[in-house]
Amino acid sequence: MAFNITDIHWTATNLPANLTINESTGVISGTPTVDPGEYTATLQVSTCYGDSPTETIKIVVAIPESWKPVITPNQVVNVTADTAMTNYEVQGTNVR
Repeated sequence: MAFNITDIHWTATNLPANLTINESTGVISGTPTVDPGEYTATLQVSTCYGDSPTETIKIVVAIPESWKPVITPNQVVNVTADTAMTNYEVQGTNVR
């Protein structure tokens, strides 16, 4: 005999900001708007039979490529041994 589980309802707590769970399908989606790092979310599913198991998952939000620092210029600087080097300024983008 096959059971027909109906009225499935998914919930999630502690998702990173701007991520949501579809209450009918359990699909988590969105664009996280938080600092990169590890986040622990708790998922729960309820059915018409009243059971409500929970499980935790770890969501890792990575640093986007556009946030990574870039050093410029990338060129050769000539110096002479035993001679003081003049000030050379290193510049970069996305330096926080």
